[in-house]
Amino acid sequence: MFKSLSLKVIIFGFIFTFFSSFGQSFFLGLFNSSIRNELSITHGQFGSIYASATLLSSFVLVWIGKKIDDVNVIKFASYVIIFLSISCFIFSKISSVIFLFVGIFLMRLSGQGLTTHTATTTISRFFEKSRGKALSTCWLGLSLAEFILPVLIVFLLTFLNWRDIWLTISIIVIIILPIVAYTFIRDVKYLAYNFNYCNNNFTDSCIHIYNRCKTRHS
Repeated sequence: MFKSLSLKVIIFGFIFTFFSSFGQSFFLGLFNSSIRNELSITHGQFGSIYASATLLSSFVLVWIGKKIDDVNVIKFASYVIIFLSISCFIFSKISSVIFLFVGIFLMRLSGQGLTTHTATTTISRFFEKSRGKALSTCWLGLSLAEFILPVLIVFLLTFLNWRDIWLTISIIVIIILPIVAYTFIRDVKYLAYNFNYCNNNFTDSCIHIYNRCKTRHS
């Protein structure tokens, strides 16, 4: 259906940034009231937990994020998908302040952090001449999520428990995203292999990888 590899990479980035919304502040904030009421905590307590978990996740992202340079893109994306799905499942099981911290930490790291990181890194590597255009198109996925999801979640919360919503999200992630990754980026594995090696050792194999990339860039 999609013959252009460039278009496939953009669609992959678009969908991944859309799914990163599950770890974004605007989305997690939709469950603020439900969680606070269940755990009997104040706005201030929730905010402090949220800020602390977010800060910790940003430090961990620096360490985990660089691993995308050591494995091929689709393998790294697979790890991120599994991590995001598990994080959503754990978030649905929050029963205490400690679990709230863990849940927010995992969602901020897997959603807002690694899912976005995977999308933007893949596009940045693949595109050369039109990188800015590709990245701006990719970020429309998050804009679309910010438009659709608040209305949808507020509607669902009128007749569904917030835990059931997160459990459903976990299932959707583990079903949809593997299909997306396999369909759209299985042909760009070479973009990650020997990435660090070629930066330090400009050999014939590196020239071959570079030439393959140039023929597919747009």
